Amino acid sequence: MRAEEMICLAILPPEVEAGMRYALQSLHYTFDRMGYERDAAQRLAKIALGKTCEATLIRFLRQHAIPHLSAEGATPHTDPDRFDLRILNEVVDLKTFSVPDQVAQPERLLHCLALVPNHHAKDQWSRRQHYERLLFGFFKGKMRLQLKTAEAKKELCAEDVERVSVPTVLYLAAAPTISECEQQFHAIRRGTVCPQYPHGTRIDNMGCRIRELSSFQNFLTKMEKFQRR
Repeated sequence: MRAEEMICLAILPPEVEAGMRYALQSLHYTFDRMGYERDAAQRLAKIALGKTCEATLIRFLRQHAIPHLSAEGATPHTDPDRFDLRILNEVVDLKTFSVPDQVAQPERLLHCLALVPNHHAKDQWSRRQHYERLLFGFFKGKMRLQLKTAEAKKELCAEDVERVSVPTVLYLAAAPTISECEQQFHAIRRGTVCPQYPHGTRIDNMGCRIRELSSFQNFLTKMEKFQRR
């Protein structure tokens, strides 16, 4: 993909609110892949970020009248989602990563890694056939939360959490098919240094550079042309 194919979106307060609501409900039912079990605020922020970025993407799809379904793959917050959403009749899994401010520009984002967790035999890479396409995005700014109570094991509510900072911008980048991922991806070992993880990745992944993959913009253009035939 090329830098000019990046789609840049502002992350709005209602989308942050949606992410926080989901995170507060699902905190104690979500798999702690990164080992944050002793830091409830960090786990809460990670869950909220995923749903915040998903809400931002859905707003973009609605504003541009791009056919999509965002509820079909949803499950109760106590269960894993079957999939994130369906875009132009393809089941898509959205994967987003924080980037430092100096990296948050299209030319530099091309050097970031598209990553899919491959930490154990049943991790996300082994379940890739549940999807037809992966969508990789990057957000500028961090979500930092602080708990007002030390009782991390109890059910949390919005009043228990103070937001120190929230992300402001989402870049929608590559959207490869699963078959494209299987052709381009290779093992990315834990500790690999890359623009979005300057201190090294926390777990084993499969992936490659974003620039080596098809763009989300190109996917939308091709599918819309096909549907107009």
